[in-house]
Parts: sequence; C-alpha cells; structure tokens
Amino acid sequence: MSEQEQPQQQPAAMKLPDYISIERRRVKWARVQVHPDGEVKIITPQRFSMRRLTQLYHEKQHWIEAKRAHFLSDPAELFGIDPREILLFGRGYRAEIASDDAAAIDHQQRLIISNYDLQDTEQQLAWYINQAKAYLPNRTQQLANQWGFVYNRVSIRAQKTRWGSCSSLGNISLNWKLIKTPVSVSDYIIAHELAHIRVMNHSPLFWDQVEQLLPEYNKARLWIRKHGVFL
Repeated sequence: MSEQEQPQQQPAAMKLPDYISIERRRVKWARVQVHPDGEVKIITPQRFSMRRLTQLYHEKQHWIEAKRAHFLSDPAELFGIDPREILLFGRGYRAEIASDDAAAIDHQQRLIISNYDLQDTEQQLAWYINQAKAYLPNRTQQLANQWGFVYNRVSIRAQKTRWGSCSSLGNISLNWKLIKTPVSVSDYIIAHELAHIRVMNHSPLFWDQVEQLLPEYNKARLWIRKHGVFL
C-alpha cells in the first residue's frame, strides 16, 4: 500500500477538558452545546464510544474554543463602554444619583440622572424595566402608525430566550432588555412582531414583509445574535 493510500489516522482517546460534560440520551446523532458560562455539553447516543467522542471533540475543537472565547469575553469591552457605565440604546451612559426628585437622561452628554443607584444590581434592573415600559410601547405605536399596522396591546416581559412575540389576537410582548440595544435593533424586533400580524409564520412571505419595513434588517439580526447573550 502506498503512502497516499494509508488510511487517515484517527485521534486516540483522550481526557476531555474539565469544562466539558457528557450526556447520553436516546438520540440518533451527537451534538455539541456551548453555554454562555463557558460550559460545554456533548449529547451523544447511548452507545457512543469514547474514541468517537474524542474524534468529535477533535473535529469541533476550534469551533468550541472560539465560541467559549466569545461568551467569556468582558461584556463592557464587547460593547466598548466603561465597566461603570450603563448600557442604554447600545451606548454607554454615565450615571449620577439625583439630589432631589428630578430625574433626566441627557442623550447628548450620555448622562443619566436618576433616583436609582444604578451601580446596585436590583435597582438597575428596576430602572431598566421602567425605561423599557416608557419607551418600547410608545415606539411600537409610532412604527405601527408609520407602517399602517393595527395591534391590540404591548406588554414588557422578561423572556429568557425570546426577544418578542405576537399572538393571533395582536398582542405583542417585548423583552425589556431591548432598551439596552441600539434603536435599529429594537426597531427590528418591533417590525418582526408587527409583521406577524399579517403573516403568522416565518415563511419567505414573512421575511419579505420584514424587508419591506426595514431593508437592512439583517444588520440588526446580526447584532442581536452576536451581542444578545451579554445583555
């Protein structure tokens, strides 16, 4: 047998990194999941050998490490803001506690004057939700009027895996974290849900509808896919 005809050498079984866990299920194919905390889960068929598991890791190692590096990077650095700044509309804002009942947001100076201590996690969350409830329903109404949509109502929620939804009754739900995203991104999510009023699926007709509303919607989709896990 010539050198060129030699079978490709398979990687020997090896000890996998500590951040990888293995879960055997009644599934047909193996798959790899990388979680935002850097943990990696490999789900395999019940009779998947350790040698095949090692081979799968070897094949996916570059992708796994790139995904972990993305998830474990510093969110403040990812958004280009100072760690003590508050992320609002995709930009960093300095925060000061109001000396009286006055509260304001100066978008030019990127300054938040608030009755909340925005360095406190619980108070920051409450402030964000209040801002989302003030901004997102009004923005939805503006865009609906501009594009000729009629919906029932808008609610602000804390969905873990969804940015928005629209029911068959025209009730729209939006994730409060959208207040952290650039306006173009929250506008895309609103457009997405408004489009569902006319097309209640994700068919090509639906995406044509979204594109008519926002021709560059793919830029917003890319932003939220890249940054959404850090919000």
